[in-house]
Amino acid sequence: MSKIVLPVVIHGVTGRMGQIALKALQVIGKKEMVRLDGEIVDPVPIGLGRTKAKLEKIASEKGLEHIFTDLEEAMDFARKVNKKTQVYHNTLTTGIRKDALLQVLPQLDPKETGVYMEKPLAANYADGFEIVDALEKREFLHGVVHHMLATPGVRKALELIPQIKPLHAQMLFGYEVGSGLNGNKEYSGQRPDFNWTLEKGGGGIILDMCHEGYLSEAFFGKTAQLSSVARLQVPRRMSTDGETVITCNVEDFNALRRLHEGGVVNTSIWAWYRRVNSEFGPLEITIDGEEGSIVFGLYGLKVQWKETAPANRWERSVSGEKIKFREHWQYVEMSYEDPFALELADYLNCFLEGEKYAKDAIHALNILSEVEAQYESAAEEGKPVGASDIRYYPNPVSPDWQPERLQGKLRTVED
Repeated sequence: MSKIVLPVVIHGVTGRMGQIALKALQVIGKKEMVRLDGEIVDPVPIGLGRTKAKLEKIASEKGLEHIFTDLEEAMDFARKVNKKTQVYHNTLTTGIRKDALLQVLPQLDPKETGVYMEKPLAANYADGFEIVDALEKREFLHGVVHHMLATPGVRKALELIPQIKPLHAQMLFGYEVGSGLNGNKEYSGQRPDFNWTLEKGGGGIILDMCHEGYLSEAFFGKTAQLSSVARLQVPRRMSTDGETVITCNVEDFNALRRLHEGGVVNTSIWAWYRRVNSEFGPLEITIDGEEGSIVFGLYGLKVQWKETAPANRWERSVSGEKIKFREHWQYVEMSYEDPFALELADYLNCFLEGEKYAKDAIHALNILSEVEAQYESAAEEGKPVGASDIRYYPNPVSPDWQPERLQGKLRTVED
């Protein structure tokens, strides 16, 4: 069977997300996950970065054949591989994505090149709007990473939710991210340094974990109202270099409540500093419904159907009788597939077919608008924000608009 070679320029390939994108492309090629008119699409990763030594290291360790430090040279090479069709994948850190994209997009032909981007789309709604405006004006086919939706646990949950008829839910996310100040190297650099300071342009768990917004929407539909309370719980952390102590100035804890238009109430705790007490890992989601309940994470799920467990009656509680409630759950078997590869394959199929991709930059911008609403709510200690007060695309911000990032308002546990 003949193959179609598809060059994919990974901008920022030496970073964490760039390497994940590289692996995803390699999986797509190995498993022949993308086809066009019956022909196999063979992606050709092209690494783009600032530092040649880092690129060469990644190339050697990860099997990356083509590397460049200059965008024009990388795109020229991509056009030699396939003069009619290429993809530009931006995996740079959030804080610099807007400026990088606005420099890159004029050099790309929307009739030939698809644009795929990491999340969050930008550091704030105004920057994200500029990105979307530039993409839409030139009619690029674009997409943004929403990888949790492609994980096996979430995909299975989406199948079961209509059957359980959800009433309410809770999400618990986080893992023990030690400050790194106690000499244990395992707790130094678990997260990138930009997570801890506003000046780095990517800090703050509300922004960084915008996954919450698209997960909640996928499960329960549109949001009618939300409220948020944020804190900085660990004010000092060790840098990834193992030597520099970072004074943190962004939130690392967020307590969030969403009221969905369909009636479901979803309450969440998203915190970096949380010791995992779940068989499904650092994200545990519970959805209770009329017909049953599901508890799941990204890579596992269990279900309990209506009235299949002992009733929790007060008479048994006061007598000291112990009921093994966990024995009444049914585990659902599922196989692992790389969620980044699944999602990227989906985007590549849409791009090659010339179809609009559902998880595009407009959708990512609307999720970012709800991030802004969370910050505005947190600035007033959880004041509810209704959907009518949330700015969605194509509504721009005013020229004097400044994003709320709790500057001077962020309470710590020491307050």
